[in-house]
Amino acid sequence: MLLRPIWSLSEILIYVSILILIGYLFMINIIYFLSPNKKWESFPERCKIKTKCTRVADTNNRGYGLKPIEITDSIHNVQKKIIAIINSKPRMKIINQKEGFIHATDVTPFFRFYDDIAIKIFRENDKTKIWMQSQSRLGLHDLGVNEKRIKKLHKEMLLM
Repeated sequence: MLLRPIWSLSEILIYVSILILIGYLFMINIIYFLSPNKKWESFPERCKIKTKCTRVADTNNRGYGLKPIEITDSIHNVQKKIIAIINSKPRMKIINQKEGFIHATDVTPFFRFYDDIAIKIFRENDKTKIWMQSQSRLGLHDLGVNEKRIKKLHKEMLLM
């Protein structure tokens, strides 16, 4: 006498899919609670962990070949344009802003990791300078995500 399996292949696939979905939702919530949303008040002095941070400022960390942007427009106009760039990104959100400073977050698509972006806008030698930093909140490495983000933002800001 042959024994019939308890579950068919389609039932097994449905149960496995449900378990994967539950695991994914659980992981997303764990990531969210492990990365609290802290409002930055000023541009960071440096990258604390160099492997999960890209900085284009007085001293660079990664961001190879990029230099701080210098333009002749006013701080106010530059900041308005940068805010428009950030607001055009579906996963970016401004957390804090004041004259000459913007703190935003960007959420990675699949795992929903929160990364912080700081932008400093200031006048020096009759030019407006823009410094940028993007860093991951969790982990020890960002797999190049922050560098790609800074390069893309840098390119868009050069076109302002």
